Amino acid sequence: MSGPGALASWRFLVLFTALLVSRAGAAHAELSYRVVLLRPPTTDDVTSDALARVRGELTAAGFEVSMLDQDPALAVRAALETVGRGLDPIATFAIVRAPTDNTAEIWVCDRIAGKSVIQSVRLDAGGTQGESSPSAVLAVQAVELLKASLAQYWLASQRRVSRSPAETGPGGPVAAAPATYEMAGLGIEAAVGLLDNAGAIGPVWQPVGRVSYGCARGWTGRITVAGLGTDAELRDPDGSAQVQQAFGLLELLRSFRAGTRAQPFLSVGGGAYRARVVGVAGGLNFGGSSRDAWSALGVAGGGVVVPVVSHIALIVAAQVGLTVPDNLIRLNGVEAGRTGWPALFASAGVRARF
Repeated sequence: MSGPGALASWRFLVLFTALLVSRAGAAHAELSYRVVLLRPPTTDDVTSDALARVRGELTAAGFEVSMLDQDPALAVRAALETVGRGLDPIATFAIVRAPTDNTAEIWVCDRIAGKSVIQSVRLDAGGTQGESSPSAVLAVQAVELLKASLAQYWLASQRRVSRSPAETGPGGPVAAAPATYEMAGLGIEAAVGLLDNAGAIGPVWQPVGRVSYGCARGWTGRITVAGLGTDAELRDPDGSAQVQQAFGLLELLRSFRAGTRAQPFLSVGGGAYRARVVGVAGGLNFGGSSRDAWSALGVAGGGVVVPVVSHIALIVAAQVGLTVPDNLIRLNGVEAGRTGWPALFASAGVRARF
């Protein structure tokens, strides 16, 4: 499994890891919805003030708001359905003033549901300031239409915001809770790993189980067990052998960037490594040692944790390991490969936090 096979295996793991991270980022990004507001080609004080109020309401509710210019060559509906595709908004919004009378149309296009809602508003209010002004009437109607059209997103976004800002107590503002590390607390991880020795022993897939406990300051202790995966195969003209590998580790991790969507960490650890060599055909001799070769194992590396939903995160990591002593494997008296000097191990999995 060395050469092109090893390269193909590593490429597959890199692509698989990138897919996991992108999907995790997309799922986590759903907690912060984006709305695009269209700025009309020609505007007035009423429309500008109403758009500013709508933007403020959306921002206060926890939405990410982008203001883009409307293409005058497009009809309103076409502009709402096409503008800002690169921003991936959940909705687009526009206000269209009627040129002949004192009315305005409010447009909301729900990009997720693929539907548009239009409401006509009369602006012949009696005052020019305060909540009875035309701009205030327009803004209030616009916000109400947005709330009705995007009800499920509005509630979810408000719940997220209600947990993040500082709370106000009897004596004034109370500091918000500090950002937390995703590795904090008790965690259980199930992963798949790719183990590749830098000698003639090619890469193998390994199921991985981990149990960890982290403190609020970013330090985590972790137990890792890997084994029962695919076997590496060694061959020569007169015989062959299957190499079964397993290891266990005690690790110390240091996490960074608490509260962010992607939290990197560094890891260092030590443990035990076992290589079991089973002859399949022909003579087999691996340096006079037993069929089960045990070594001390030291590892160092890093990774990233990407929260998906509450208490669930994707975690990817890569480590370099060295065994002492390394395990020399001979077939019929001829060196066929070594394990653990060095070894490269990459994994991707799901972590549940309790």
